[in-house]
Amino acid sequence: MDNLWNNLVKGLQEGALAAADKAGDLTRLARVRLDIAAAKSQLHRTQAELGAVVHKLLEVDVDPVADGQVQALSQQLETLDSELNSCEAAYKALQSELADQANATDTADGADEESI
Repeated sequence: MDNLWNNLVKGLQEGALAAADKAGDLTRLARVRLDIAAAKSQLHRTQAELGAVVHKLLEVDVDPVADGQVQALSQQLETLDSELNSCEAAYKALQSELADQANATDTADGADEESI
């Protein structure tokens, strides 16, 4: 009876650890996805601001290319685009890392089942 109880407790502990690990992985993925969404949102706001500035300049027949605010917003867009690309690359790397961990765990679980 003690052996059954010990096996049950051990199984529950292993399950809790696996659940905590999975929750941590999902949190990491969610954080990176949130960073991507924030970068996209900022990029779209800046694009809209640039469009509004260019429109105002065109209404008064001013060349938008020579305007300092247009140049600054254009530079900001380039920075935001590189940040977005960086976030997306980090997301893909994290997905790959987690997939590799899952495959390693599945392989280890398969070896454990064969030994039983």
